[in-house]
Amino acid sequence: MNQSNRITPPRRVALLMDHAFAYNRRALRGIYEHVIGHANWTIHQANPEPRNLPALREWAPDGVIGHITDPEFAEGLISWGGPVVSTTSALGIELFPVVDVDHTAAGRLGAEHFLEHGHGSFAFFGSDSTEFSRERERGFRETIESAGFKVLSCHADPLLSRHKDESWIRTEEEIERWLLQLPRPCAVFVSNDVSARTVTNAANQLGLRIPEELSILSVDNDEFECLFTAPTLSSIEIPAVQIGRAAARILEQTLEGEPVENGRLLPPVQVIERQSTDLVATKDHAVVKAVSYIRTNLTEQISVDDIADAAQCSRRTLERRFREALERTVHDELMRQRLARVRRLLQETDIPLEKLARQTGFTDSRRLGLVFRKKFGTTPAAFRRSLD
Repeated sequence: MNQSNRITPPRRVALLMDHAFAYNRRALRGIYEHVIGHANWTIHQANPEPRNLPALREWAPDGVIGHITDPEFAEGLISWGGPVVSTTSALGIELFPVVDVDHTAAGRLGAEHFLEHGHGSFAFFGSDSTEFSRERERGFRETIESAGFKVLSCHADPLLSRHKDESWIRTEEEIERWLLQLPRPCAVFVSNDVSARTVTNAANQLGLRIPEELSILSVDNDEFECLFTAPTLSSIEIPAVQIGRAAARILEQTLEGEPVENGRLLPPVQVIERQSTDLVATKDHAVVKAVSYIRTNLTEQISVDDIADAAQCSRRTLERRFREALERTVHDELMRQRLARVRRLLQETDIPLEKLARQTGFTDSRRLGLVFRKKFGTTPAAFRRSLD
């Protein structure tokens, strides 16, 4: 048989990720998207648990992509000796190449969102035993404190308590006591959606109104958790699909003998607003009406005069009241919301820039590019390419 006609056998790659979690499912989607377009791999999927190590060694993969948080499991992979890429920085970047979201940046984004909405009291809920939660709290706390405010924290892990001997009921009672001590209204940043659902349920049990008394924002944008919580949860979307793609690309480069970077942190996407934060923290009804009008008309080329008409006051009056309530102009708010939508569409779709500009209220892609570069220091096209 002619050697040149032989088919190269596929590489064997183990994906060690618990698909019970939305983050892992989205990362797996990104991995599969890369494989379909670029790599000749045979895939085996399993949970990243020490008990699966013997089967992993027996299967003898060429490489592993995993969501590796267990030190014992990590040691087993090191002992195995093959190339590994992790989709979490929970154990640092010294053991394996890592692709993850910038958790500190997610905390900063949460703080900026609350500050932009005019809040003056802030709280954080999350675990102090998990690295991602500590990093998200750090980003949130540093941003809030640099703005001259304090953060009241409660540390617990509702999900973890249900897998240990400690009573999850006691955890919920602890949360309820903490919520009653918070000033009202208060902006509460929660480290992840699972914990945010627990906090929301506790607030509902106490009869606290969301978002009027407690405005709750979390991280991960797990639609199951966010949409099946009452009221629905606002959450920071993280680029899990892009993380999966990048992890697959790094493993492919490793298998080809190419140099790779040790760690790569991708920025969070944006805040996905739902009912739990659907309130501007001001008693000025004209400002609330204006912000709501902007949100529902982002696809239109609306002007500040249009917004003032919707708020039923003069442009000059609305500008003054905006500065008093939110410390920015009406135009600033319009651009903030438009650019947030632009970033999301750039990350989630392949819509051509000219069409994307029209869908976000800009006259054309040139105008969009000028505004985007001024705000983010890069062009929309370059931003989209950076995600790949």
